[in-house]
Amino acid sequence: MFTILKTFFITLLALLGLVQGEADRAPIDTSNGGDPVLIEDAGNTYYTFTTGGGVDICKIESIDNTTVTDRKTVFYAGQNGTVKDVWAPEIHKIGDRWYILSCALFSEEAAGKGSMPNAEEYTEHDDWYRYGFVLESKTEDVFGEYEFKGILAPDGMNNIDGTYLQKDGKLYYVCSAYTNIAEQNIYICEMENPYTLKVNEDGSNGAVRLSRPFYKWEKQGWSVNEGPAVLYNGDDIFIVYSASGFSSGSYCMGMLTLTGNNVMNPLHWYKSPIPVHNHRPEAGIFNAGHCSFLYREDGSIYMVYHATANADFHASPRLTHIKPVAFVMGVPVF
Repeated sequence: MFTILKTFFITLLALLGLVQGEADRAPIDTSNGGDPVLIEDAGNTYYTFTTGGGVDICKIESIDNTTVTDRKTVFYAGQNGTVKDVWAPEIHKIGDRWYILSCALFSEEAAGKGSMPNAEEYTEHDDWYRYGFVLESKTEDVFGEYEFKGILAPDGMNNIDGTYLQKDGKLYYVCSAYTNIAEQNIYICEMENPYTLKVNEDGSNGAVRLSRPFYKWEKQGWSVNEGPAVLYNGDDIFIVYSASGFSSGSYCMGMLTLTGNNVMNPLHWYKSPIPVHNHRPEAGIFNAGHCSFLYREDGSIYMVYHATANADFHASPRLTHIKPVAFVMGVPVF
């Protein structure tokens, strides 16, 4: 279990460069790279990322070589009421099945207008119809066929960038939910299974807000907490998320640390008051964000994320980077 003081102290030392994590590397992919995810299974390496038009799974040479040896589209925009903007696919194995969490813009007929607690109802915007959704594999083969299992909308909220959190035999959905057209917060709610949110006696899902943009570095361009990624180190749990507008030139990553036992209690999460990953001009890394974590079959953990090669977001494509995760006194240092 973590003390707030220790976590803050090590994070500060890392930001000042007094505690070193692993060295930054050259990008492994300079052509795709939006919201990247890598997984290993049975000696094979798979790669997925945002294409906008669907969910593609690529079999690649290795985590250091993204040469595609096989590629399969397991979902495309137009299926199951989706319209476009299929973003941020993630691949997870739970039990003997694979699950893909993604999000998309849905048609009004398929999904209906969602809930944004602080938005004016009459404001017209695509975000009213963005939701997470789940695909389930039909077999144990990650490269096999998938079935659409449904939309995920905690308490009816529009949301993107969903991921899973597991603790004490329970499964949770963590996502970036819209509280306004120009504000996104991190929410969590319990699940019955990998494609069904738990429903309470009052009919709600009991979604709880864990984080909202509070610090100046989270509000550049517009107020954003998005792209949550769960990091496990033994029994310790962290959520690394992206902050500020992705095209603001100030996109960076923050972190929540579980300091108590109840993941549904916001008071049991400590939020770093400073970014845990920011621009690294000496390495040509800018606007780093939307990470995921690769738990390798050899036991090592890698952070996978996208970044641009220039401070100006529009001057560079998103490049996929990887680096081993280092821990100092149990605290991840990036």
